[in-house]
Amino acid sequence: MDERTALRATLAAIDANRDEIVATLVALVGVPSVNPNYPHFEGVPAGAGTGESAANEILRPVYAAAGCEVATVEEIPGRANLVGVRRGAGGGRSLILNGHVDTVAPGDPGKWTGGDPFDGRVEDGRLFGLGASDMKSGLVAAAWAARALELAGVRLRGDLIVESVVGEEMMEHRAGTTATIEAGYRADAAIVVEPSSFSGSPALAPCSGGGTVFALQVEGLAAHSCARGNHIWPGGTGDRHAVNAIDKAFTIAQALRRLEERWHRERRHPLFPPGYFTIGPDTIHGTLHGQSFSWAVANACSLEYLVMYEPERDQADVRTEIEAELAAVYAQDPWLRDHPPRIDWPHTWLPYDTPLDHPLTQTVQRAHETALGRPVEVQGFAAVDDATFFEQAGIPAVTYGPGSILTCHCFDESVLIDDLIGAARVYAAAAIDWCGVA
Repeated sequence: MDERTALRATLAAIDANRDEIVATLVALVGVPSVNPNYPHFEGVPAGAGTGESAANEILRPVYAAAGCEVATVEEIPGRANLVGVRRGAGGGRSLILNGHVDTVAPGDPGKWTGGDPFDGRVEDGRLFGLGASDMKSGLVAAAWAARALELAGVRLRGDLIVESVVGEEMMEHRAGTTATIEAGYRADAAIVVEPSSFSGSPALAPCSGGGTVFALQVEGLAAHSCARGNHIWPGGTGDRHAVNAIDKAFTIAQALRRLEERWHRERRHPLFPPGYFTIGPDTIHGTLHGQSFSWAVANACSLEYLVMYEPERDQADVRTEIEAELAAVYAQDPWLRDHPPRIDWPHTWLPYDTPLDHPLTQTVQRAHETALGRPVEVQGFAAVDDATFFEQAGIPAVTYGPGSILTCHCFDESVLIDDLIGAARVYAAAAIDWCGVA
């Protein structure tokens, strides 16, 4: 069978099984698979547990029907990654289609239309439910791409590996993608099937920004809060008597916002929209001796920020710039100069960056155009994902998947069914192109 015939038969198999593909996604969304370490574990049915392993059981028969050797990799007991290997005839390049099955928490079910985050309802060409976009639609599209190859009687020359891993939402790659790599599931390239569009149909993302988190612990001086005027206006006792740590935190936050505004003007990348690289405050918590209380000045305040920076930039350079900006703020404030806040950098997600002229990038570009009849939009990935850990393991990776970042981690998360089917077509075309046909 030549590649043209193989592609035509495989795409026809996907189109003929549209209803089955949608039904698989409805079933997968219907199994709660909230990451057990995600905060505010709200809205999950009692007794559901995390459901990561249970959700992967929905995909197991699809992998098996695709002609895959199916196995699990369980780095953490009770949280099993699912891997299917469709063996090639030999002589071709191998490819991994990878995605994560864990989700964030749904929050208040009453804020979901219909009151059920797991109903997988279909309406106006969209499928709704927690994980529909991030990223169970990608998992289903990848599984059915492999299944369609089997239905079409296509044998590839290289191995095709499909993976549904745990832990990504909480940066637990060692339990998920890295665990599968270390278990020996390696290939010549990988496509991570995360939702790759800012909005609209799936885009090709050959790179991501880097993400790093820093936390500040701001010290204050407790006193009765009714005497605030004495603390803050000229003529009072000022810092000698009381210092509101929340006020000092706001001083710092304003300075970091000014730095963020400079980044908006100066920090650019051709594959990201202006203003993408940011310094975002995500938590602020003022306390009196560790407790929340309104009748005394907060003597401590914690701030936590997520920083997104350019793919080519070194993280040490980002830290140096932010710490220099903070030092300049402290130098202008007598209290902060004498009591500089402690800074910690607890979390890091390094960028990945696959060149536009890399064979994998070009393969996915061709696959999109061949399978969907239009050129693909090429842009940076809107978040961070496991492509980073493939790259660190020496496996070139890009991101391409159905769904939009604008619908992720939101009430009424959804995916266009046409994008779900289109992604399956693209994955199949990419596998045929990359792996070759026997």
